[in-house]
Amino acid sequence: MIDYEGYVLGVDGGGSQTRCVVADLSGRLLATGAAGPSNPLTVGVDASGDAISEAVEAAVRRCGVRQFRAACLAVAGVERPCGREALQRKAAALGIAERVLVVPDAVAALAGATGCGVGVVVVAGTGSIAYGVNAEGETSRAGGWGWILGDEGSGYDIGRRAMVAALRAHDGRAEKTMLIDKLKAELDLGDLSELIDRLYVTGMKSHEVAALAPIVAEAAEEGDEVAAHILTEAGEELGRAAAAVIRRLRLRGRFTVALTGGVFQLSEQLRAAFYETVRRAAPECSIKPSRFEPAVGAVLLALQEVGVEVDGALLRRVEARRRDFGL
Repeated sequence: MIDYEGYVLGVDGGGSQTRCVVADLSGRLLATGAAGPSNPLTVGVDASGDAISEAVEAAVRRCGVRQFRAACLAVAGVERPCGREALQRKAAALGIAERVLVVPDAVAALAGATGCGVGVVVVAGTGSIAYGVNAEGETSRAGGWGWILGDEGSGYDIGRRAMVAALRAHDGRAEKTMLIDKLKAELDLGDLSELIDRLYVTGMKSHEVAALAPIVAEAAEEGDEVAAHILTEAGEELGRAAAAVIRRLRLRGRFTVALTGGVFQLSEQLRAAFYETVRRAAPECSIKPSRFEPAVGAVLLALQEVGVEVDGALLRRVEARRRDFGL
């Protein structure tokens, strides 16, 4: 019989927010906490650790548990060993748990999406990435190279494309778009040229650029063809990332392609472009929302870290409680 005495926590840290979930070893969810962004590439390792600590503290205040057998910190921007090791040291200094596992956020997103099963998850929030695992345990990723080199289809990418399109239209180099007026209103600009100061002098964080994505969806709904094209391209880019992972893992027949992140909630047009692109690579796959949020996926990984089997019974216990916490 499994010894269910003890607790674990999972953290999902991204470019916009950080979320913590506490559970006991039976899979029963106990509390959640939230804080600001914790991607160390955009906020730095110290600020990342502070955000994680704040989210954990908010959760433990709600449930009264302060001793954890294991913690899984699933954080964007820790794909490279140097970033992962730096955050591991920071987490150890914070004394979060007896055992601390630091993984890229996509790993927990996949665990939550499939209940630690075979499939592909596409994460599209501030950044974007596709990540998958096959029946042999082989893993693969596509995208997730950050806002400078990639993150196509992400909230940041959509927001950046909106600004570029507006500036091109402003110059007369491209077709007119209502994105000009919408950007001015959203950013409280007297003239679009003030966007230069906002970007290069004052500075805009990646999550602030990503926060512009909803106005693109709004413009598209109002008939703006430029905005609609941006959303279609975003959906296609996310689909290409998923298709690349599917091919590399040799996935065939019926398997899950799960979606997570706010970008997929923006627009039916974006989702349709994504579905069409993925279906060309895997006609029989099942495309659906993730079963659990990435923070719950981090809990499942923490449970595995202490030897708890993630089986159907445990997943049902998680399912029974997740809606109580908005997960």
